[in-house]
Formats: sequence, C-alpha cells, structure tokens
Amino acid sequence: MFNGIIQGKGIIVESISHNNTFNIKTNLNLEDCIVGSSICCDGICLTIIEINYTDNYYIFLVNVSEETNIKSITKYWKNNTKINLEKSLKFNQEISGHLIYGHVDYTSELHKVDKLDNSWHMYFSYPSNDNKKFIVKKGSICINGISLTISELFEENFSVSIIPHTYNQTNISLLEIKDKVNVEFDMIARYVFNK
Repeated sequence: MFNGIIQGKGIIVESISHNNTFNIKTNLNLEDCIVGSSICCDGICLTIIEINYTDNYYIFLVNVSEETNIKSITKYWKNNTKINLEKSLKFNQEISGHLIYGHVDYTSELHKVDKLDNSWHMYFSYPSNDNKKFIVKKGSICINGISLTISELFEENFSVSIIPHTYNQTNISLLEIKDKVNVEFDMIARYVFNK
C-alpha cells in the first residue's frame, strides 16, 4: 500500500527482456528494504527480488508479470528511462496523498500541457467508457505513482494541476505530448460503484 507521495526517482540501468526483469538504480535510501519488499515504480507495486548498495546508490532488481506488462507502460521502459519511486507505507506513517494499491487500471496519453504562472495543467485521455465513471471532478487519481486531484472534465480528456514541487521532484516534467502514463483509479470510487 502506498500514498502517492513520490520519495525519489530511479533509472532503468538494465532491462532483461526474456524474463521481464529490470535493474533500477536510485539514490533513494532503501536501507529498510529487503528482498521481498514492495516498492512502487511509476505507480506499479513491484517486489524487490535482489538489492545491493554500491558507490552511494542502491541497485535493485524487479520482475514484471505478463499481466502487468500488458496493462502498464513497462513495455516502453528501456535503459535510462526515469521512473518515480515510493516505498510501501508503514503503520503510523502520515498519509499525505490518497491510498494507492499499485495496481494499474489503464494507460493514458498526455494530450496537452498549459503552463500557468505557478503551475501546469496537464490533460490526459480517458479510459474506456465503462471505466470513465471512476474519474470525477475534485476526485483523486494516481498517475505514474503520483497522487493527484482531478481539476476538470472535458469531452475528450480530463485535467490535473501540477505544482512546482511535484513537477520538479517527479518524472512528470519529462513527459511529452502522446507519452503514455500509468493510471490507477481512486479505490474509494471503485468500491462505491461496485457496492
């Protein structure tokens, strides 16, 4: 379980296609992580299957299932791809975003970016019509692991507002038009509609 507050960035240093594993390098302090720990990588809950510390960096290995590869943007990861990282929540830890499972619902596409004086408005594509109901104005949404609030709903897309801290501390600043992102709906919305 995570809360969508990005703690650091990682970089893919090696992708091994025959078994869908990735070596990820980061300066995020992972001294409390062990083999078997969960870590959120661009919004995907993955399991650390190997971890080492060398030259002031942690390098950890994760495996991606076929299901995750189909549903997420891991299929586009290559060497030097920068990803957002968050360690799993611990009891008594502050929840500053919203509760996130790390289970990607769909991949969205960036349509447009408006630079304002003190923030950015980013516009992303909707999922299929069946799941569009989970995206509501002022509701929460997770994009590439980041807890965000939905600003506006439009016919072709929805928007989120990005403050400078989020823009500078995450890989959202690296996105270009038509880039794909991982999206997870707010779990509360999911449960409300499935009661």
